[in-house]
Amino acid sequence: MASLSLVGMRKSYAAGPEIVQGIDLEIADGEFIVLVGPSGCGKSTLLRMVAGLEDISAGQLYIDGALVNDIAPSQRGVAMVFQSYALYPHMTVRQNMGFSLKLAGLNSAAIKRAVEEVADVLHMTHLLEHKPRALSGGERQRVAIGRAIVRQPRVFLFDEPLSNLDASLRAQMRIELARLHKKLGTTMIYVTHDQVEAMTLGQRIAVLNAGRLEQVGTPLELYRRPRNRFVAGFLGTPKMNFIPLSATDNALEALTQDGAKHSGAPSDSQGAMTLGIRPEHLRLAKNGQGLEACVDFTEYLGDAQIVYATLAGNDTRVAIHCDGSEPALAVGKMVGLSADADRFHFFDTSGRALPAKHHCPITHDVPA
Repeated sequence: MASLSLVGMRKSYAAGPEIVQGIDLEIADGEFIVLVGPSGCGKSTLLRMVAGLEDISAGQLYIDGALVNDIAPSQRGVAMVFQSYALYPHMTVRQNMGFSLKLAGLNSAAIKRAVEEVADVLHMTHLLEHKPRALSGGERQRVAIGRAIVRQPRVFLFDEPLSNLDASLRAQMRIELARLHKKLGTTMIYVTHDQVEAMTLGQRIAVLNAGRLEQVGTPLELYRRPRNRFVAGFLGTPKMNFIPLSATDNALEALTQDGAKHSGAPSDSQGAMTLGIRPEHLRLAKNGQGLEACVDFTEYLGDAQIVYATLAGNDTRVAIHCDGSEPALAVGKMVGLSADADRFHFFDTSGRALPAKHHCPITHDVPA
């Protein structure tokens, strides 16, 4: 296991934009941290810099306190699992998993023992004599992970390893990866653009945007106390609703007309700002009260339905997470929307989160 320290990490190419812009990040020994962000935000580039596959343009990378900027990838004690399985098609699972150990000069008995121990951990002993063409996508990904484990690295690096799998297999592999981390206790850095993977796997999440680190924290901290509008909108499905406000806007009062708790806008707000409210915190108001909206369409998810509606008087569309047992709402129907003010988030014109007056998105403990 190992701790990592990224200090002012930057990456740029000749005559091109800066891909990674001064990342500072501390990763604890044995931590499972997820780097998440949209395509092109620099998360995979940052991971490759840690692995030594990309040069560091500026800044320092420390592994267990040792500066490794100029250390060869093979000497850093890291193992990387890529999006593509990259298995040798002519080799069996056993041969694929033991190939790096063979190159390292281990004898056949040691390789056999190491491969079989890892295969047992990954529940794939029965696959050792199979070739990749006989395996499912999930099994191939487990082989790729096993190939990394046999090296006994200090740090595991995962670059969107589940993106080629279908939804069912992704859910299964998330469970397997979480179990694997608990068993091995090795430091893991996981890159994904899938916020569900980030929320379910990471002990902490680092949100990247356009090469910058926007916020780092536990999944609940980021979900309930986003530092800015980008983080608020990126985490959550459906994403947070954003409603433009002005100094004379009555949207806040309308949302709390049915007796919901009300608190004012941030005391330091100046003029225009944006109200953020998550779909699960919006509800259909009683007796048609509340903020008026026109139903556009509904997504049925079995136990729930997501109602999309456009606010009256403007073109802002919002999503409302409703009980799946509720009667369907007809397209074009006018409804009233309500919410408790302690679920409100406020953002200034630059997207920075503002502290609301008497507002506390979470008052209960957040796990460390």
